[in-house]
Amino acid sequence: MLKKKELVLAATIATVLLLGFGARPDPAAADASPGTGPVATQTSDYLIYDPTGSRLLGRAHYTTTQRGDLITIEGRNEFIDGERDVEHEKLKAADSDLPRLLTYEHSYFDAHGAPQIVATADATTGKTSCTKYENGNGTTQTAVLQFPPDTYAGASVLVPIADRLRRGETTDLDIHVFDCALGPRILSLHADLARSAWSFRPHDGELAKADAHPVFGWFNIFLKPFVPTIRLWFDPMRDFAFVGGMLSRYYRGPEVLLVTMAPSVKPPPEFERPRPPAFRAAPDTEPPVQSSAPPKPAPRTSAAQP
Repeated sequence: MLKKKELVLAATIATVLLLGFGARPDPAAADASPGTGPVATQTSDYLIYDPTGSRLLGRAHYTTTQRGDLITIEGRNEFIDGERDVEHEKLKAADSDLPRLLTYEHSYFDAHGAPQIVATADATTGKTSCTKYENGNGTTQTAVLQFPPDTYAGASVLVPIADRLRRGETTDLDIHVFDCALGPRILSLHADLARSAWSFRPHDGELAKADAHPVFGWFNIFLKPFVPTIRLWFDPMRDFAFVGGMLSRYYRGPEVLLVTMAPSVKPPPEFERPRPPAFRAAPDTEPPVQSSAPPKPAPRTSAAQP
């Protein structure tokens, strides 16, 4: 039986959104089309390991594009065993407030390229769907939901957590998330904020940490053993950008470790010191140089006086 993918899989691998949000658009990258406004693009890459960090499982690449007040996130996670998933979502920036979710779509594929799960949500119309495939046959559940303003999905879940850390607040955070784990629905997400050590390069030392888990009300007593806690780390020296985390790849599945990749460093320009002129000392065994001029005659002296 096909296991369910957790919504938080993509939510923990998108520093790109944190880098793109609030970043000033690059005027040099402005689109030539009239009325579109300047464009700012950020990319980020991650390595996916087993929980011990000793075995590489895959890689993730995310791109965030901000055009005016519209933010687009495109993510792709590829695993060595052939599985992959693709995420696409749009948010709209609000004045003096965090961006709000507009649309969300996340598709998962097995090692042969066949679809496993497709989750979609439109926060404006409230239309949502969750499709699960088994043996090539898909079963779709649909629902029309009311999206609170603080509802996020996928990568955008990191936005309110990082914002709370930037404000220097130490109180816990409660938001809403769209999820397909139990059919299309909106759940409450609680995050405990603290400081904790992170020992994976390129970051090392004590970083800001958030332990997040869904809230099911009094059902938590029964569901807590089956709902893993998602651990996220943020770097205070980089405006609380997401650097990595520990999460479950599948519902009730094995945990994986995400680690941000260090940006590539350009090699320094080549510098060649000018060579000094060649100088060769004469060897000791070299015969003395003989002059070609005839020897001068010895001076004539007068006879000695008595």
